[in-house]
Amino acid sequence: MEISGRTCSVILLSMMLGLCMGQGPIPRKELHGSYWNELGTEDVFKSIIKFNELNTNKAKNVILFIGDGMSLASVVAGRMHKAQKQNPRAPGEETLTSLDAMPHLGIMKTYSVDHQTPDSAATATALLCGIKTRSSMLGVSALASSRNCGSITQHSAASVLENAIAAGKSTGVVTTTRVQHATPAAAYAKSPSRGWYSDAKLPASAKRQGCRDIARQLVDNKGINVILGGGRAHMKPRGTLDEEYPGTAQQGDRRDGRNLINEWLLGRRRSSYVWNKEEFDAVVPEDTDNLMGLFNPFEMNYALEKPLDVAGEPSLPDMTKKAIQILQKNKDGFFLLVESGLIDKAHHKGLAHYAMEEFVQLEEAVQVAKNLTSDSDTLIIATADHGHVFTIGGGTTVRGNPILGLSPSNRRPRKARDGKFFTGATYANGPGAKPRGGRPGVTAWSAANKKHVFQAAIPLPAESHSAEDVPAFSSGPMAHMITGVHEQNYIAHMINYAACIGPYESSIDPHCERVNPGKEKIIRAFDVPMEDVAFNPLPWEDPTV
Repeated sequence: MEISGRTCSVILLSMMLGLCMGQGPIPRKELHGSYWNELGTEDVFKSIIKFNELNTNKAKNVILFIGDGMSLASVVAGRMHKAQKQNPRAPGEETLTSLDAMPHLGIMKTYSVDHQTPDSAATATALLCGIKTRSSMLGVSALASSRNCGSITQHSAASVLENAIAAGKSTGVVTTTRVQHATPAAAYAKSPSRGWYSDAKLPASAKRQGCRDIARQLVDNKGINVILGGGRAHMKPRGTLDEEYPGTAQQGDRRDGRNLINEWLLGRRRSSYVWNKEEFDAVVPEDTDNLMGLFNPFEMNYALEKPLDVAGEPSLPDMTKKAIQILQKNKDGFFLLVESGLIDKAHHKGLAHYAMEEFVQLEEAVQVAKNLTSDSDTLIIATADHGHVFTIGGGTTVRGNPILGLSPSNRRPRKARDGKFFTGATYANGPGAKPRGGRPGVTAWSAANKKHVFQAAIPLPAESHSAEDVPAFSSGPMAHMITGVHEQNYIAHMINYAACIGPYESSIDPHCERVNPGKEKIIRAFDVPMEDVAFNPLPWEDPTV
């Protein structure tokens, strides 16, 4: 049969797309029913063993991983992206990540007191402090008011990090955002506004009342041993030149003249401050008890952009490893919060490639934590604070197609009713929607560009969070408690219980009694004067508040 030059070009292009874009063949073993029967039987017996050998030890160590904005779709897409990146000829759907390999899984409801679709401050407060609150609030209940600093103390809630400090444990906060950002701040700050990063962000009335900004609260908390992330600008006096960008406007923004980095170092035994990868790599965990690393004035760089950073930044797995090595020297154990905060930032911009790489960073950090600790005494939880309106699989994408490729496949893409190709991954809203001129065209090549802004249905300046529930994966002592559907604040209570800290420190439960002998009662987890809640108007309903 004679093949025209144009037909030959089309065939060659299809072959190139298939090879370059990771569309591999279906594994032959999957064509046989016996393979799936054997796989199912193996899973059944794994479950039998898992539930016959529940770990009811006391959790000496706790590591909480939070993928900011890591919806279930992000977990699934991230799983396939990691597999297809490692082996372009593998389909990817069948792969297991370090999260998937954790034995227990639950579902958490993310709404806040006042929003169906929550923000990171309210959800982080639920995860870390055990209470749900209003959006934008940190470490306080919904009754607190930004106009009354006294209400902050009155309605504050202890975090699991603070409970760990009280129990004599070492603690740490690791994030790819600024260390004063909503998620890490919920571990140590009490603030009616997540935006009070430094005193420069405090309203005049709050200053007069003596309210403390988030950066100051971070330094005032003497029990945090490891602080790694961004946020240099909020720690230095106004006008202070930045180490990395001295010729730019990225300078210190504090108006009180305080250098909080120096204050944090003062009086701390075997402490170090680092701001670039070379200094970070030179830190010897055996010789270090306290480490602050601030690698950018504000957020750290995306994983895909780190090679372009002149000073260099450690990766999330690198920071997780160093933090654990420093903290685990404490015989009483440690609590560590690790946030992959840029999943959220990338989704807001419609940059799915960036979001998937940030997920891979989290997945690798979880594996690092598993390698450095033991299931017998270390509880590890990996969850999200909220989801995003990110969706995958649209247009019945075929097996093995690049997760961020065209639908149903890069080799044989289908046109929508507007005559243009489309990707299997899209957003419900965001910058990828064009209010005028119709939907722009997309090709396999343009979709594969890391800076491709994925298309959305509704034009918004930034893509939004979602109201969906999020998964929580767990391993280690009492990890089986992460099962079923729960309110998000359950996570903090479960951590306190598993580690026998905070409200459960005096518990006579068998797994705590081995560590806290002689206790005669279980103290209450909280003591709220419910009559105040029941009859007084809520702050957002009361025009006088």
